[in-house]
Amino acid sequence: MEWLIQEVLNFQCFLPTLYNFLWKPLSFYSAMAIVNLDRFYLKAARANEDVEKTAKYLAVLTLMGRQQLCYCPSTVAAGLVIVASVATNQDASCHLVATIHARQKDKDLPECIKSLEWLVKYL
Repeated sequence: MEWLIQEVLNFQCFLPTLYNFLWKPLSFYSAMAIVNLDRFYLKAARANEDVEKTAKYLAVLTLMGRQQLCYCPSTVAAGLVIVASVATNQDASCHLVATIHARQKDKDLPECIKSLEWLVKYL
């Protein structure tokens, strides 16, 4: 997914961060260009305010660890929404995010979620 944003923006930006994948709808970047993908993870998960606040908080906490540096920002964002959904008992959101992320060629989501488990103790 990172390549799509870079391509649409003509490579005139730095790599997108996990914040881009949490909040911005994909149509914001693609503007009906190359591929019509689903919106990003919080919107795609139909996350309520509790999930969104928890995901934002966890996103800040991920900056304290370096375990997530080996994953793409889109994978970390998907993992954060899944962890936030589980923490707030919104299990349906987990399935939506996993379904959307499964369309990517990235197979690191289960490992990334395991690396994010340490965040739960801060909730």
